[in-house]
Amino acid sequence: MNKGVLKIGDLEDVAGDFLIIMEYMREKFFRPFEQVTRSRLSPVQFCAMSFLCQKGSLSMSELASMMRISKQQLTPLIRKLIDCKLLSRTTDSDDRRIVRLEVTDTGRSMLTDLFNEMKMGLVERLKDVPVTELDELGQMLKRILDILKSIC
Repeated sequence: MNKGVLKIGDLEDVAGDFLIIMEYMREKFFRPFEQVTRSRLSPVQFCAMSFLCQKGSLSMSELASMMRISKQQLTPLIRKLIDCKLLSRTTDSDDRRIVRLEVTDTGRSMLTDLFNEMKMGLVERLKDVPVTELDELGQMLKRILDILKSIC
């Protein structure tokens, strides 16, 4: 790649490599993680709970927008999570028409357990990687995250 001036072909190469890595990650890492979570939550439920854990209290509309699904699709999945005591529903203090969703202590505990299981799965996969490569991978992942945060 030419320093200073980027050509469309260079950008297309980077975009292509990015898509290849994303597909590889999906097949080799995310799908096995889905198997860990699927025994307790559907992928959509896991996504909803993850957003709520990160953001705190959200309205149905805010959560539906973040998940890029309709409120009608979200409603039954939220109802199940509330029935399982993983989420709670409260009325917004400023506007009583707005229902806010929050993860309960039970839900937070379940997500923590799931993330720990996933992390241990990664640890298991990484344990045979030589130390120098592991250090290099760690540095690259931090750099990738910094770059992605700067463009998104």
